[in-house]
Amino acid sequence: MKLRKIIVSILLASGVMHFVAQASGISSPDRSITLRAKATDGKLFYSVIFDGKPIINDSRLGVELRGGAFAGDLVVTGSETTSFDETWKPVSGDFSEYRNHYNELTINLEEAVAPQRKMQVILRAYDDGVAFRYVFPEQPSLKTVDFLNEYSAVSIQSENPVAWYAASSTGISGPSQFDAIQGNCRTPFTIEVADDCYVSLHEAAVVNSSDAMLRIGDDQRTLTYVSSMKRPTGAVSAWRTVSIASTAAELVESSLILNLNEPSKVVDTSWIKTGVSLWDWRNHGGVADDGFVYGINTESYIRYIDFAHENGLPFVIIDAEWYGPERDVESDPTTYEHEIDMLQICAHAKKKGVGIWLYINDKALKHFDLDKTLSTYQDWGVVGIKHGFLGGGNQVKNEFSIKVLEKCAEYQIMYNLHEPNKPTGVRRTYPHYISREYVNSMLDSAKRPSATPAEICTFPVVHNLAGPVDRSCGLFDMDDSIARSKVHKQIPSTVVSQAAQCLIFPSGILTLPDMPDAYKRKMDLFEFIKQLPMTWDETRALNLEIGKFVTIARRSGNEWMVASVADESGRSFELALDFLEAGVTYDVTLYEDTDESHYQYAGGQNRAEARKLGVKFVPTPTKRELYQVRKEQLKKGDIIDVKIAPGGGHCLWIRPSKS
Repeated sequence: MKLRKIIVSILLASGVMHFVAQASGISSPDRSITLRAKATDGKLFYSVIFDGKPIINDSRLGVELRGGAFAGDLVVTGSETTSFDETWKPVSGDFSEYRNHYNELTINLEEAVAPQRKMQVILRAYDDGVAFRYVFPEQPSLKTVDFLNEYSAVSIQSENPVAWYAASSTGISGPSQFDAIQGNCRTPFTIEVADDCYVSLHEAAVVNSSDAMLRIGDDQRTLTYVSSMKRPTGAVSAWRTVSIASTAAELVESSLILNLNEPSKVVDTSWIKTGVSLWDWRNHGGVADDGFVYGINTESYIRYIDFAHENGLPFVIIDAEWYGPERDVESDPTTYEHEIDMLQICAHAKKKGVGIWLYINDKALKHFDLDKTLSTYQDWGVVGIKHGFLGGGNQVKNEFSIKVLEKCAEYQIMYNLHEPNKPTGVRRTYPHYISREYVNSMLDSAKRPSATPAEICTFPVVHNLAGPVDRSCGLFDMDDSIARSKVHKQIPSTVVSQAAQCLIFPSGILTLPDMPDAYKRKMDLFEFIKQLPMTWDETRALNLEIGKFVTIARRSGNEWMVASVADESGRSFELALDFLEAGVTYDVTLYEDTDESHYQYAGGQNRAEARKLGVKFVPTPTKRELYQVRKEQLKKGDIIDVKIAPGGGHCLWIRPSKS
């Protein structure tokens, strides 16, 4: 870590009236954001100005603890301002380095009457947003911090705010008027405040509390965090975050959530790798071109490993049931069943230079000795685990996930949580936390609707603002895969959109859902996916209109990968290669929809739906798999005419010419 500078200044104030008179506040380092705090009638409030315009009105801060702590009048006993500036390098991510630069205001609070318990509120202003958290110092009169009510609020200054948010793990709500929002909402919660201002509400560093929800107030403008935390005194809460940008595209490039987490606790990170992985789960019953039927057996995994080796893919994931029924507490995760010889599989993978990830259910992690399980995997040569069915996002489950994560670090095993628990930047502290599901994995459950093309164009400014998500996109057999036992529904997408989504949705591990034969049939398109390192030196959101279209460019070394997707209407536009280096000629491969490509499919979604509709279940040819690949030589400033089919995509692989 390279530390640029730390500047500290202290402002002491005694009493509420003195604090108000000081007009206490801080600005972001670039002075585009001003965060002001004031105390009134024994309560603490903050407000935010962006580019000279109020965007958040006076909004309450504070919590009430069980037992009545901090329920009455509070007195400000002092405040302190500091500045901090560092540049740190992640093991993986959207950028090769991040600048953590902020101004901070700490406000000391005390109850006005005995026992005069103490609390601190810490507020930070970054160039890309603001954040605040609560600190409960150790003190004789407060033994336990147990949230009863959280008052943390965000009161939007807008006549007509429009929101996009995660209504559930299965889909997006939005654009929504605030008066149409029902019940509590998940975060990130992204709001268009004005034509030149977007904000997104979320949280960071959730390690010892529940995931928070948002409750909209009766005024239809104020959102209040709803959470729980029970810890001994000395505890700190998660950060409440408000990302702020002039455009929706700029939200995608924000590093606010990551920066609010602690630096890495893992000293030796040489064993942590990112990349593309084959995955078996959706292929059970799939028929290879030579007639072989994929299943849970050694031969299937040998085939995955060989294809990964031949194409430079670093990983293969073996999903559930390999050690027995995954939800049976008697299933021992250090044994293997079915037609599996795990020692042979792992030995073959090691010989071929391919890392094996193993699925393990939450029940097995809890009912069997964790050290024995992980040491066994280490002995086998396993590089990562996929933790399934933890569930929830309450404090107990979040803390158990962190416990497993810390144990994984001891055994140098990477971690992917396949549950709806939020990403909150914890991967900075635990860089082997490669990904998590959070969103509905692309082919899960016939009862959950597929993400529409419009929702795909919304995810980058909702779910993805939280951090990497494992959606398992990249299906190539769009038509016939529906016949497999674990492919529960049709996907409204072209095959080029499937390739594009592999770049657009960041994840340390790209979990491909199709069998090797499907990729072999389209190797010229699969070439784009093969190049994805899943960690980047630079990321730019080139085009983005929420729910309509997205273009993301990512650089690794001197190569750029660019991907675009569009909604049900498709899109044509000119893409200027202004981000390239001047004076360099580039070889560019374009992966495109054809004039006939379309996201729509015919017939039932699956066997059950076909029965419901009274039609015969037969995989039906569609125009989803139509694509073309062409090559050009281009330079900085050249224009590419991009045409995306309805529900389609567009991809570019750009690298310096060798000729």
